Amino acid sequence: MEEEKIEQIDLAELVERERIKTVDSLKASIESLQERVVSRLEGVGWSRSTSTYTKEVVTMLGPVRFTVVKVRRREGGRYRFTSPILDVLSIRGRKYSREVKMVCADLAATTSYGEASKKVERSLKLKVPKRTIHSFVQEIGARIAKNHDKKKKHTAASACATNELPVVMGDGTKTHSIYPTNNDVRVAISYSTNDGQTRLLGLAVNRGWDSIAKPSDLHALVSDGEQSIVDNLASDPDHTQLDLVHAEKDAMFKLWGEGMSKEQRDVVSTEINGILFTLVNSVEKHRQDGDMHAIEARIESTLVELNKLAQSLSRRGYAKASEFISRNANVMVTFAKLAVQGIDIPYTSNAIERLMGTIAARCKHHWMHWSTKGLENMLWILLVRYTDEQEYESFWQAYIHPLSRVRAHSIINR
Repeated sequence: MEEEKIEQIDLAELVERERIKTVDSLKASIESLQERVVSRLEGVGWSRSTSTYTKEVVTMLGPVRFTVVKVRRREGGRYRFTSPILDVLSIRGRKYSREVKMVCADLAATTSYGEASKKVERSLKLKVPKRTIHSFVQEIGARIAKNHDKKKKHTAASACATNELPVVMGDGTKTHSIYPTNNDVRVAISYSTNDGQTRLLGLAVNRGWDSIAKPSDLHALVSDGEQSIVDNLASDPDHTQLDLVHAEKDAMFKLWGEGMSKEQRDVVSTEINGILFTLVNSVEKHRQDGDMHAIEARIESTLVELNKLAQSLSRRGYAKASEFISRNANVMVTFAKLAVQGIDIPYTSNAIERLMGTIAARCKHHWMHWSTKGLENMLWILLVRYTDEQEYESFWQAYIHPLSRVRAHSIINR
């Protein structure tokens, strides 16, 4: 017997299409749709079962309870039973609508699970336990990760007509863990110097930088200088920029470790900042007036001054700080060298530092202890939400509208 093709419509779309405003109206609409579906199936050899049951689905309008009608058909000497309305609305096995789950997960990305539960109850009048919201985050975070991977966004922002070099930034942080050691979080983004937009390239929890695929195209890396970031994310040593703020901080940390007094460190800090930010100002000035020779001259004088500072520190017995400055001098001026070529890259990694701040605000409170998978799924929601509004909105709509393109589909052979 030819199978009946039944039009599917997801629950959120049913609400939108019929402009449903109340739970009672939604219940009536579901049961009306169910009657039409069952009647069509009866016309192709199915019969209505005498047994029914009640199903409850928690929706944005509130919990809706409706009577589920079963149909049956004899196949091979036995009856086959199904509840077609569950497949028509894509709610089989679901207690919560997809929209409720998405809203809860979105709230949980910016506040604790307990507070997200309270906000849902206050605003939607729905009681959703925090453990249930946690399960939503795990499902949706894993889906976002899979969706992101399918799009193969392991490339930096595309170069523009002005010869912009794509920029990659990487940084890491730690969070409390359910394990004896802290969780290691590693994040890589692309950054556009045109509009300051960021895109998440990848993230890893308790996995090395080599687990994040770097873009295959030539790009500039701007980071705090951690060697493992450079080794795994840089495309060319000549296009690696050490964050100038981190450069000064790292030098001061080494001087502190070698016993230099705070007063002396303040003097050195002023000197190194003077050297580096004189270069920054020179690049900004001469990029506008087109005097590339002036930038080249300033680069040379900057390297000479950094070398003199390193030698001075070495003579005073601060070998580690001296070695740090002399070893990293060339990667402190990469942004200026590229400016001579008409290429603009940032001299700090502020864009990813701000991103790491959002992680800290959500995940680094002293009472929070995360599993590897629990933290990673949370971060996929948080970071895509923060770095790519278009991708996040696209995922949101696709998730709550799994049948967004209403189509003919055989629900009986599921």
